[in-house]
Amino acid sequence: MSRRILGIDLGTSSVKLLLWSSNGQIEKSRASYSEKTPNGWMNAIKEAVKGLDISGIDAIGVSSQVGTYIINGRDVISWDNGVGKEELDYIKNRFSAEKFIEEIAMPHPDILSYPIPRLMYIKKHYKNIESICQPKDYILKALIGNCVTDQYSFRGLAHTTKGVYSDFFLKEIGITEDVLPPVVSPDTMVGLTTSQCANTFGIPEGIPVFTGLNDFFSSVVGMGVKNSGDMFDITGTSEHLGLVCDALNRDTKMISGVYFEKYIHYGVTASSGASLDFGIKNFGFDDININECLNNRPPIFTPYLNGERAPIFDNNAKGTFFGISAHCTKRDMAYSILEGVVFSLYHIYESMETPPIGSLTVSGGASKNMVLNSLKAELFQTKVYTLKENDTSALGAVKIAAKALGISDSEHFNAISDVVVPCGKYRELLLKRYNIYKNIYASLKEQFIKFSNI
Repeated sequence: MSRRILGIDLGTSSVKLLLWSSNGQIEKSRASYSEKTPNGWMNAIKEAVKGLDISGIDAIGVSSQVGTYIINGRDVISWDNGVGKEELDYIKNRFSAEKFIEEIAMPHPDILSYPIPRLMYIKKHYKNIESICQPKDYILKALIGNCVTDQYSFRGLAHTTKGVYSDFFLKEIGITEDVLPPVVSPDTMVGLTTSQCANTFGIPEGIPVFTGLNDFFSSVVGMGVKNSGDMFDITGTSEHLGLVCDALNRDTKMISGVYFEKYIHYGVTASSGASLDFGIKNFGFDDININECLNNRPPIFTPYLNGERAPIFDNNAKGTFFGISAHCTKRDMAYSILEGVVFSLYHIYESMETPPIGSLTVSGGASKNMVLNSLKAELFQTKVYTLKENDTSALGAVKIAAKALGISDSEHFNAISDVVVPCGKYRELLLKRYNIYKNIYASLKEQFIKFSNI
C-alpha cells in the first residue's frame, strides 16, 4: 500500500505544498500571499490545500523561512527588516567567537535576523511580551494546537547539539524561556491535526505532524546533500552556497554550524533572485550563447540590487554595469546579469577559503537555467547536478517525516535530472573578469554610501 506524506513549506512570498507518495508520484500546489502576516500565511495554506486531494495522508512535515518573528501572535518583524544592527554590533563587539561557540555551537554571523540581535531589539521596543515565535512554529500551532520549534530554526540562540536555548544569552536579552516555543528535534512527532485545523484548512483531523526544519536546512535535506565535500547551491530570493564538512570553521566570516552529525559551511546572497527577475523583466534570457557573448566583451554586473550579504555584508551596495560599450546589446546585458550572479557565488566560495569540492548540486527555480549551470560548472571546475524535483524545502519536510515513520530513503526522493560538465574553455577568461568584478565593489564602496544618503 502506498504511503502519502504532505510537505508544507512557507517561503518568502508563497506557500508550497508537496504531496509525496511512496510509489514515486509527486503532486504540488502553491498559493502566493501579499500580506506578510499570520493571517496572510494561513489564508495561503488554506488556498493551496484546495489544489490537492489530501485524503488518506499518513503524515505532515513542515518547513518555513526563518528570521521572521511574530510577537504576541500579531506583530511581525520580517526577515528582510533592517532593524537590529545596533544590537548585532553590540553583541559582536562584546562577546568572542569562543563564547558564541560555547553557548550556541557556532560563531555568530553578521546577520541581523538571527535571534539574539532581533530579540534584543524586540525586548527594547515592545512592552508586555507574552510570546515570540517564527512562522513554522505558528503553522505548527495552527495544525496541532501547540507552538513548538526545532534547534536549527532557532540556531543563534539554541545550542544546536544540545537542543536547548542558551540561558546565558536569554539573560543577556532579558527574556525568559517561557515566551519562546519549546525546542524539540526535527523528526519529533509533535501532535495530531486538530478539528480546528480540519475546519480552517480542510486537512483531515488526526494526522501525525512532525516538527521539521527551517527552509534552508530542509532544502539541503531535500537535495540529498549529506557527505563531506558535497556542495549545494539553493537558488531563490536569496542564494545559499556552501558544503557539508567534518568540522566547525571557527574563524570564518561566512556561516558555519552543526548539520545533524556533520557540519555545514556556507554564505547567503541578498539579491540574486532580484537580479535574475530584473534581467528577465528588462532583457530576457533567451538564446544566450556564452561563447558569443564573451567574444563581444559584455559589461560586468554587480548583483547588489537590494544590498548584499555574504561576503561583503553591505546594505548600501547597489547593482552596477561596468564596461558598457557602444556595441553592447540586450543579450550582452542579460548575459552579464547571469555571470554576475555566478560571480557573487564564487566570491562566497573564495571567502570560505576554497575548500575541495566533490560535486555541486543546484535546486530552486534558477537551477533550470542551463547558462547559469554552465557558468557554475566552468568557474567552479566541477560537475553540476540538477534535480527532477526543485521544491526541495517541501521535499525535505517530507523526507524527515518519512524517515521518522520508518520509510527508507529512495530514488524517488533525489532523482537527478541533468549533469553539466565543465568544458574548460572559458575559465581563464571568467577568472580575469571575476577579478575585475571584485574590484568594482572595493572601488565603489564609499560611493555606494554617498548614493544611499542622497
